[in-house]
Amino acid sequence: MKIYITDINSIRLDRVSELSNDRAQKTQRYKLSADKKRCIAGGLFINRFLCDNNILINEYGKPVSQNGEYFNISHSGNYVIFALSDCEVGCDIQRTDYIKTEGAAKFVFCKEEMNLLKNSYDKTDTFYTLWTKKESLLKCIGEGFHRSGKSTDVSRNIYKENGKKYYFRVFKFSDYIISICSEQNDFPSHIEFVNL
Repeated sequence: MKIYITDINSIRLDRVSELSNDRAQKTQRYKLSADKKRCIAGGLFINRFLCDNNILINEYGKPVSQNGEYFNISHSGNYVIFALSDCEVGCDIQRTDYIKTEGAAKFVFCKEEMNLLKNSYDKTDTFYTLWTKKESLLKCIGEGFHRSGKSTDVSRNIYKENGKKYYFRVFKFSDYIISICSEQNDFPSHIEFVNL
């Protein structure tokens, strides 16, 4: 597995011409320049690491490569991350802005996660760690938040469902938290910064 990250400040808007028609159209639907850059960066990651492979979208909106490689994309603030693996993978990045943690959490966190949050010394860090783990898990499973967040418990580093195990790795840098979820516990020790 490899995990890559890029800063959108280095992305030019005219690079939309390098993307697939579907990705270019998706980019044009965004109004804000930063949102366009995030979408372009995701497309450039696909171009670089998946070449000309056809990308399909599953019924929940998750992109899937036809050649058997698994990938996932997430973005927040100035960064876009790209996870590439030989098994199902999900990723999420969030900038850790202040938030009323328990108010937001009660809609998506299960009882065990809420207890962990309530007893935490650093509620903001705990909230974003749980949130990114949960989103990475739901993306790895392939359903995203089409499924209730309360239906999963990411308070531990392994989640089991339907005879499968899902593992987590959390990275922190600056004011961002990144979580990766995979069916294999073979996470890299670091995230590789790249210029696209």
